[in-house]
Amino acid sequence: MSTSNSKPSILWFQLIGLSLVQGAISLTWLLYRLYVPQLLASLGFPGLFPTILVIENALGVIIEPIAGNFSDRQRKWLGTRFPLISLGVILSSGLFIAIPAFYIFGQSLNSLHWIFPILLILWGVAMAVFRSPVTALLGQYAVQTKLPQAMSILVVTGGIIGAIRPISSQFILSLGSGITFSIGSLVLLGSVGILRYFNPDLSVIPQSEEPTQKLYFRNLVFVALLGLFVALGSRLILGEVFPQIIKNYGGNTQLIMFSGLILLAFTSIPAGLFAVKIGNNKATLIGLITTAILLLFSSFVVNKIIIILVSLLMIASYSLVANGIVPIAFSLFPSQKSGLGIGVYFGAFSLAMSGYDFIIKKLGTVDLIINYRLGMMAFLITTFLVLFLPKLTIPKITE
Repeated sequence: MSTSNSKPSILWFQLIGLSLVQGAISLTWLLYRLYVPQLLASLGFPGLFPTILVIENALGVIIEPIAGNFSDRQRKWLGTRFPLISLGVILSSGLFIAIPAFYIFGQSLNSLHWIFPILLILWGVAMAVFRSPVTALLGQYAVQTKLPQAMSILVVTGGIIGAIRPISSQFILSLGSGITFSIGSLVLLGSVGILRYFNPDLSVIPQSEEPTQKLYFRNLVFVALLGLFVALGSRLILGEVFPQIIKNYGGNTQLIMFSGLILLAFTSIPAGLFAVKIGNNKATLIGLITTAILLLFSSFVVNKIIIILVSLLMIASYSLVANGIVPIAFSLFPSQKSGLGIGVYFGAFSLAMSGYDFIIKKLGTVDLIINYRLGMMAFLITTFLVLFLPKLTIPKITE
């Protein structure tokens, strides 16, 4: 008994290394989204960037589960997921530097400009190759009941990176694409190097002690639906509702967005502790229901002060969702198939993003009230999915 109790429930050094990798991924995507529209326009492809994002997300639907499943097999055969992670990171870093290099040296070669969009898509594919395998490591670094707390560390890192965009875009653009993309590439390589230093193959439950459990197809379908509707709700809140509220009610848009995203990042810490205390499913349900109610309420409110208060409450409730959904996905798969499970989740997430960009955004600007209600519907559907959890076959939790 004493031996069991002495085992750590969270591997903090490995988790910190993983959070640095997630932060580096967020940073490279931030730089990519800032620069690439301008680079495309300079090479004669104005307006092509949204289409490229749709293609990248559509390819992610296929690549994420395949890469995740392959990393599961690697861990079974070799005891590690790191070869695939290393391959994806090296390819991504090399292609990330190749993007500004082609732009700088290929501008005068008009007949070769068509290569540039292909290069961008290849970079998106390389990023998709290692996202599921690296996120699957989270399941090794914390026991299932502590996953929301562990997830909060990743949310903080990614949130801080996302928050700097509104206030640093002009500075980043002033550096030039060559310097900026080189920094992004080095940060990505460096973060993986740090994770490698902390022995990424460790696990709170040794691989030899993991019970062999069956993978249920209905759980795969469930996680896909979960990823689909969480992605839609998240996109509507973070990409449409909050920016439109700030625009409609005035104020320093950049500073307010920065403050809101920083608040969202740091509320994930108490949200993770709260989920550990009362149970992740219960905490996630509270977050989903509260967020849906606040979205509905906001659609009827015009008072500026009330809207601000409701938005702050929505940030807190959404933190429970951001922390809780990925641990729920982990709970539905045996540990030997966590890469596949997370790959299916991210694949569905990419499908929702791709579908949103292709269908809804093609309609033009969507009214704020419609965004409120679409977001509410997405979170309510996710609520019903989480309520359905007891009817699924859940792998046994090992403390």
